[in-house]
Amino acid sequence: MIRDCSEIRGLRKQVRESQKLGNIGQLAGGIAHDISNVLTAIRGNLTLAELSPAANSPDMRDRLQNANHATQRAADLVKQLLGFSRCSTSNQLR
Repeated sequence: MIRDCSEIRGLRKQVRESQKLGNIGQLAGGIAHDISNVLTAIRGNLTLAELSPAANSPDMRDRLQNANHATQRAADLVKQLLGFSRCSTSNQLR
């Protein structure tokens, strides 16, 4: 008896690829949450710095504003990572 195993091999390969993508998604989600925690601390310190008397100088205000913009860009990247993570792990469940 001869059996064609090419379909089974193809399905196994699909399962392995799906598992890899799911693992990458979990890693991305973990990294995103860690970065988010760090950003929360940075934003809190920036808020405190903005309330200090030194923040009244135009130079310091400009630096604080640049730092706030940078943290916002980083937060946007975290959202993208979390979106990828959700997509990857949901594809693994299918």
